[in-house]
Amino acid sequence: MIFKCKNCGANTVWSPEHDRMCCPHCDSLDSEELITNENQYQCLSCGAPMEPKPYDSAIKCEHCGAYTIFDERINGKYEPHLVIPFKVSKQKAKEIIREQFEKKIFLPSGFLKEASLDKMEGDYIPFFLFDIHCHYRYSARAKKIRSWTVGDTQYTETSIYQIYRTMDADFNRVPTDASQTMPDNEMDLLEPFDYSAMYPFQPKFMSGFRGELYSVDGPTLEPRAKAKVRKDAVTLMQQTISGYSSVVPECDDCQCQTQTENYALLPVWNYTYSYRGKQYQFRINGETGKMVGKAPMSIGKIIGYSATVFGLITAMGYMIQTIMGVF
Repeated sequence: MIFKCKNCGANTVWSPEHDRMCCPHCDSLDSEELITNENQYQCLSCGAPMEPKPYDSAIKCEHCGAYTIFDERINGKYEPHLVIPFKVSKQKAKEIIREQFEKKIFLPSGFLKEASLDKMEGDYIPFFLFDIHCHYRYSARAKKIRSWTVGDTQYTETSIYQIYRTMDADFNRVPTDASQTMPDNEMDLLEPFDYSAMYPFQPKFMSGFRGELYSVDGPTLEPRAKAKVRKDAVTLMQQTISGYSSVVPECDDCQCQTQTENYALLPVWNYTYSYRGKQYQFRINGETGKMVGKAPMSIGKIIGYSATVFGLITAMGYMIQTIMGVF
């Protein structure tokens, strides 16, 4: 399926600037009509054949640049429950990268060029969001040691304490990315997302972007979500225990129970830059603008800069010797 403008026939897209469907040709808003075709592997705009990968739910046509959403890949068990639409436009994503790296003197010359940045793509990444209830029981034996000196005598007082704690906490919408192609650590670094801006899923949100259906299911991801919850629960618990010289845990029992899970699509801008045979990946949270990625360094610029600095040092040394010779 694709969305076309009723007024001029151009492909409409979801616009982060307007927070609605927009026609990039005639600038009309909310004028879209849905176009579908039984042959889901043919571009509905130009008719060119399309070859989606096994987990692609929407891709860009290599011939005309139009995006096609594959209806059967967002229905049934693969139909997302929720979606966060893009709030950061492509132009804004480019500005974020420029602001971050424009002062880096060793960047390859092509890294920030418009032609390179224009290859950036917006992707809807599959996530499972878990609501998890945590019941935490903790006990420990603790000591407080106090020392003081009177005259020539040093005194030490040791107090023994028994610590008991219980905690019940609800963690809502704990995210775990459900894509095998996206590194978990990078997706974790892009958090948090603002879930108050989440909508019930509609295909129109995907218009103008790539999409991916989940390649890892909820039951497989559930232990990872619970591990996140346990880590945060331990931090909360430890904040209630302070002022002791030593603490020896006796019971540290954190039980996590999943209440609900939701399949969601979250927005991410992806910029890939190739340099000297290596791919450098940059991810930008499509809602908040938070960026993750490490830029390449130009070997030629490093050598050139080093040679310049060495030349200046040599020249300064020669001048000093000349001046000293005069005196």
